[in-house]
Amino acid sequence: MQILNGDCLDLLDDLPDNSVDIVYTDAPYIPPQHSSTLTKYKKSLSEMGILENFYKWFIQKIDRVLKDDGMLLLYCNSDSYPMFYIHLYPYVKKMRCFIWDKISCSLGYTFRHQHEMILYGERMNMKCIKCGTGDIFKYKSVKANTKTHPAEKPVDLHKHILKNIVDENKVVLDCFMGTGSIGVACKELGCKYIGMELEHSYYEVAKQRLSKP
Repeated sequence: MQILNGDCLDLLDDLPDNSVDIVYTDAPYIPPQHSSTLTKYKKSLSEMGILENFYKWFIQKIDRVLKDDGMLLLYCNSDSYPMFYIHLYPYVKKMRCFIWDKISCSLGYTFRHQHEMILYGERMNMKCIKCGTGDIFKYKSVKANTKTHPAEKPVDLHKHILKNIVDENKVVLDCFMGTGSIGVACKELGCKYIGMELEHSYYEVAKQRLSKP
């Protein structure tokens, strides 16, 4: 396993071409306020929209490192989904939307979010390891008092998805690692993992979690 602390848009430049089998990550749903990219591309970000441009540059960079038969799974919401879809479309052969059903929702008087989407893209036709795998995954959210990251997803959710597409030879790239939940799933499944995280405090938590036997 390899984990890196820094801006993924910079760290991706250090990865070899065609070196990653699967990009599986939970990109920010809000603008990356602390990214060094904001300073580097300040004018174009303000003109074209911070978040959409960030996704555009991100997808262009992962296109180089992703293998010709690679696949992507990107967590998103109703705002980020169309932006990801538009920019990812030219780079893949097939796209689908998976649903994470959280089973319950938070309290409130408006309609509450009970799901998140996972945009799936593949460059070649792929078959799941397990026949009859559905595209709606029902797993409860991580309890608020146990979360190590505001957007932390359950490890069992990641394992459910990954076990159908990985083996010990596959390299999984997680560009927005957070505190390493996807890395923990990869470790338990025995596949190779590269994680990237901008915030040093989250990186340190991920390092501790992934160092456990």
